[in-house]
Amino acid sequence: MRRHHHHHPHPRPHRHHHVHPPPVIHVSVPTPPIVRHTPAVTTVVHHHDTLADRPSVRLYCRARPDLSLTVRDGYVVLASSVPSDPYQHWVKDDKYSNRVRDDEGFPAFSLVNKATGQAIKHPIAPAHPVHLLHYNPDLLDESILWTESHELGDTYKAIRTVNNVRLNLEALHEGFLHGGVHDGTKVGVKDWTAGDNQRWRITYYCKTLSLLS
Repeated sequence: MRRHHHHHPHPRPHRHHHVHPPPVIHVSVPTPPIVRHTPAVTTVVHHHDTLADRPSVRLYCRARPDLSLTVRDGYVVLASSVPSDPYQHWVKDDKYSNRVRDDEGFPAFSLVNKATGQAIKHPIAPAHPVHLLHYNPDLLDESILWTESHELGDTYKAIRTVNNVRLNLEALHEGFLHGGVHDGTKVGVKDWTAGDNQRWRITYYCKTLSLLS
């Protein structure tokens, strides 16, 4: 009978059942993150498409009307005006103009580059270049909102940050001894000096040029 007890190691076969849990643990969950990434990409493309259908505007300052605001190497700069260059085409989006106004009561707007889909963002401090931020029209972000002043003469206006009208969009330069405003001059904000490099025009391109963008 003792020998029979040695032949009853049936509990050992049960240990083979413990090999089955690894397949159960094999059920990993990397699928949900992949599914969530797909709609995000679709949304970005949709916003870019809506910008492409909007009329294009050109921005330039009184100091050099032959230069247009553009995006170059990740910076907002002035460049020789080329109407067919999509990087010189902007959208003036006034979606939040009825909800957001500056201290003087002027409505807010965003300036969005058609080629990149990025909006001009306030710089970290005065005299620093402005930044570029991916534009989400459904997100109210004051850091990309600007306002225009009353006319300063010859239909030029100051463009100010919505939350501080003392900070004006300016073509930054080191003075006329260093060439003044030129092709490649970066754009930032400074206190008002009444200089021609702080006086701006926003004008619409004709429809035929907009179709090229």
